[in-house]
Amino acid sequence: MSREEVRVEKVNWPLLIVLAIIVNVLANLAQGVLGMQGGYFGCIYSMGIASIPFTMPTLALILPMLAYLTKFAGKKLAPTTLAALYVMGLVSSLSIGNFNDAYYSWPVGSVSRVWRAIPAVRDVMKTLWWVPPEAAVAPTWGRGGPVDWAAWLPAMLYVFLFHFIILIYSSAEMAILRRRWIEIEKVPFPFAIAIWESIRNIHGFEEVKRRKLPFLIGLLIGLIIYLQIMFTTLLPWWPDVIGWRALGPSPNGCVVIAPWANPTLWAIGSQLVAFMRVNVQPINWAVAYLVPLDVLFTAWFLWVIFMILAQAAYVMGYYTGALDYSGCCRVLIGPYTISPNWGPPIYWSYMCVTGGMVAFIVMMLWYARDYLREVLNAALGRPSPTIREIEAKEPVSYRTAFLILVVGLILWIVFLASLQIDAILITLLFIFGGFIFPLAEAYARGLTGAAYAQERSKWASWAAHLIWSRHPGTYTAGWCNAFIIYHRGINTASAGLNTWSEVTMHSFRVADLSGVHPKSIYKMVFVFFVIAYAITLPFRVWWPHYLGARFPNCLSGWECAYLGEGAYNTMPPANELWIPVITGFIVTVLLYFLRMRFVWWPFHPMGFLISGAAREVWTGAWTSFLGAWVLKFITLRIGGSRAYEEYGVPAAAGVLAGFVLAAIIGVIVGLIRWFIPF
Repeated sequence: MSREEVRVEKVNWPLLIVLAIIVNVLANLAQGVLGMQGGYFGCIYSMGIASIPFTMPTLALILPMLAYLTKFAGKKLAPTTLAALYVMGLVSSLSIGNFNDAYYSWPVGSVSRVWRAIPAVRDVMKTLWWVPPEAAVAPTWGRGGPVDWAAWLPAMLYVFLFHFIILIYSSAEMAILRRRWIEIEKVPFPFAIAIWESIRNIHGFEEVKRRKLPFLIGLLIGLIIYLQIMFTTLLPWWPDVIGWRALGPSPNGCVVIAPWANPTLWAIGSQLVAFMRVNVQPINWAVAYLVPLDVLFTAWFLWVIFMILAQAAYVMGYYTGALDYSGCCRVLIGPYTISPNWGPPIYWSYMCVTGGMVAFIVMMLWYARDYLREVLNAALGRPSPTIREIEAKEPVSYRTAFLILVVGLILWIVFLASLQIDAILITLLFIFGGFIFPLAEAYARGLTGAAYAQERSKWASWAAHLIWSRHPGTYTAGWCNAFIIYHRGINTASAGLNTWSEVTMHSFRVADLSGVHPKSIYKMVFVFFVIAYAITLPFRVWWPHYLGARFPNCLSGWECAYLGEGAYNTMPPANELWIPVITGFIVTVLLYFLRMRFVWWPFHPMGFLISGAAREVWTGAWTSFLGAWVLKFITLRIGGSRAYEEYGVPAAAGVLAGFVLAAIIGVIVGLIRWFIPF
């Protein structure tokens, strides 16, 4: 191997650090202003993540897109610089996060929940090292006031350590698996493909000149559609030429199935118990178009099968009262028995996110056993003849990666112990928070671009429910903290447990696409993380003090974290929960085996798992998978893989670029609207 092949690029760190500081200051200011306005300004025209379940890190494309302006100064940016801007935007977007779940929840919202919780929860949690006194948080409930930074420092440190420790160990896991997933299995990472394709077209890379026209067509389509959506929602007199207002979707494209919503869809949803949501968000369809065809087919086809089975169960007497709920509430609210996807006799979602998730990790690691054996031998000083040449292309040596992993996991245990969590719950959080959730989410994102191990409703602490079948009725600080981490820690792409594995492997895929050495990218992830959180956390504390009660502070207590008795007991008892756990494990193993054994087997195990994932269910993602499958099937049938690569991929990337252009306009409009309401 030549020295050229393993050369690590020279990175202008001082410039990137200064730029990262500027970006995060401006982005946090904008996020505070936009998020306060709610609706589309809180969910879509965002500096964090836009749309669900295909949560797009907007800054990852905004920064390289704005860098096009350097051309007017006669400067052409190198792939290394563009990749650095991409990773800077990716890390910053996920650090800022969703406004409702991350930006105002951590840390001020979390502390507000402690002091506004029921007495049994408040009295045990107020003694924790990270909870400031009530007097420090009180200004955020009223007229606002100055920040007691000394009192708030432990709360900010708590959030930083929570995310940083997870970054340490989960990034090490990704460093160990990088070559397996990206170079051997060729896991696509649809967002990386779409955004890097956009960057290459925007900056005029030679290799995409023949794909310029379909990209521009896609960009124009995305821009026109999203400008139309923006003006339709902002201006009552604007003509609804695409029927967006008539359909009534949420900013994320979810169309509610309810008697007060679209009458045509309610006519179906009031009869079919599992017809709960559809999704019409164009960027979701564009990202889904880049997902492997067999995953798309499996996801939508099995969802249709599930709807048929659920309807049969309803006729037999199950899900009593479900049709009195809107589609979303059948997924997220109320006892599991009324829910087609959570309740008996099918337990579809429980199969997919309990035993099915564990089985997927087991099978993924089993088929990688030779690779892992080789890597482990290299780490232990018994390398194969070629491993040193391979290691030269890795972000760190395998020995270093395992050392980082061990250190990170030790810090994770110490951190959990500092929260007074007992040994049993620490063990479960070590297994699930340390391995299963990060691995599952990173791999699922790589295959589908969509959330899998996300959404706090119902399922996240299922392993603990096998031990504590019903809520014990008493509270300890450790119990409360464990279930906060379990449920809020996986609620969105920026919540924590599954965030940084996804970001790290996504960044490694960017390195693969751009030709930048993974070592440089790996350093960027850590440097940009520290800068992002050092800026984001003070902003999250200052902003609610500045606005006071006008800033939403999550004053509902901690029931939404599923630590409370009422919420906890909406899950099945242990003797019932074992059924979907075991069934999901067996089904996933069989799907994995059949896929590996028979080339013609049409069902992908990830398609099955994603079809029942909580966030996909309540956002109606099956329609995105169905629409994308039709478009991709037609593309491949008419023009083959060449048409897909030269026309389909750039067109889909163009739609995302068009959305980002519209989002930039939306951000500007939102900032103006804050100062000059209209």
